Amino acid sequence: MGWANQMGVPSGGFLPSSLPNLELWTRFNQGITVTGSGVSQWDDQSGNGNHLLQGTDANRPSEEVDGSILFNGTAHFLKAAAFTLVQPETIYILGKQVTWTADDRWIDGNANNTGVLQQAAPSPEIRIFAGAFLGNISLTLDTDGIITSVFNSTSSVIQLNNDSPVTGDAGAANMGGFILGARGDGTTNFSNIQVKEALIYSEAHDAATRAQVIGYLQSI
Repeated sequence: MGWANQMGVPSGGFLPSSLPNLELWTRFNQGITVTGSGVSQWDDQSGNGNHLLQGTDANRPSEEVDGSILFNGTAHFLKAAAFTLVQPETIYILGKQVTWTADDRWIDGNANNTGVLQQAAPSPEIRIFAGAFLGNISLTLDTDGIITSVFNSTSSVIQLNNDSPVTGDAGAANMGGFILGARGDGTTNFSNIQVKEALIYSEAHDAATRAQVIGYLQSI
């Protein structure tokens, strides 16, 4: 845990931006704008301008003292403007489940049910969906974990930390964007989660590449 220097480079020297096809990167305790009661923008550090936004004060999650973002499970979400994002897609989330409610969404695509990471019975399990369900994995409540979702039709993956991945068919829907904390249209399935970092790549990462990114996230 912790950084090697003030430039934000972890001790191993690897940064996610050294890999190709990085589409969105929201970094821990960086690029966060608080307006009114919460976070109005979380800057995309990939250089693509896919910032996560919230223009409605009541829907803004809170920035916590450690620099993480807390979603209350009743109204909070952040969403990027639609951008080109088609399978294969690899998404990493560093965060924790504060509480658990079946069907609540960690993430989705620009439209509903196009790239879902959701809470799925029994508690505290989670799974992915892009036309078919794949999972489950179990992330203990109030415990940080790294969740990797690879949306790649019949070769999809969901993985917790460096545990053995679950592989199979998650469907063929294309995300076309990204929302954090609710379903695609931002009207329901709000999740009570606390997030430190999110990364999206427009390719399917193999096990060795996933281990690199997971190692980076473990250094935070």
